Amino acid sequence: MLRTAFLLVLALHCAPLAAQGPVALYCARGAGDYPDAEMTFDGRDGNVVHIVYVGFRPTRARAEWTLRDCLNTAIKLDGSRDITAWLWYREPRSRAPRELLRPTALVYRAASRTVVAQAN
Repeated sequence: MLRTAFLLVLALHCAPLAAQGPVALYCARGAGDYPDAEMTFDGRDGNVVHIVYVGFRPTRARAEWTLRDCLNTAIKLDGSRDITAWLWYREPRSRAPRELLRPTALVYRAASRTVVAQAN
């Protein structure tokens, strides 16, 4: 019952978000150096999560954990649409260019509720 009420409240809050800009995700916060993460809602192609490490290059294990944790957080916000989570790096004094980190991306397929790796 409590879970149903929570999901209903979450759905009511997510509907207006589709018309707004990116939403900050507070994910992958387990260590001192944590990334900036935000999700952009897109009604046509699914949602997109950009996870950016600023001035810190995570290990491969940390990068994989970060992608999964942030994707899981995004799924809790709106698991009704496909979600692609991208992992990036940038220098502290620069807004760009961003460099894709490995693993590059994870994709959540809402129809099958599965997560697959996407390599570029």
